[in-house]
Amino acid sequence: MAKLDKALSELSDTQEKLISDFFNLKKDFAFKVEELQAMYLENKNLHKKIDALEKQSHSFKQQIKQLEQEAEEMLLYPWLFLERHHKIGKK
Repeated sequence: MAKLDKALSELSDTQEKLISDFFNLKKDFAFKVEELQAMYLENKNLHKKIDALEKQSHSFKQQIKQLEQEAEEMLLYPWLFLERHHKIGKK
């Protein structure tokens, strides 16, 4: 009878440990889900920032191209440049 009581006690202890381990794993899993959600939102925000920066970069490249064209025009045809951009000359 003592052996049976001891075996039941060990079984009960094992069950309690398994239940405790299960709840700890469940908590860890919930924490990991929260981490993943936060990482997803951060990734989404970073993609938005990248898109905005790419648009800004494109705009800057267009401005640079325009300024280069204006500089070339100014060097080649200074009187024409002044006439077009500063309204000097014809009235």
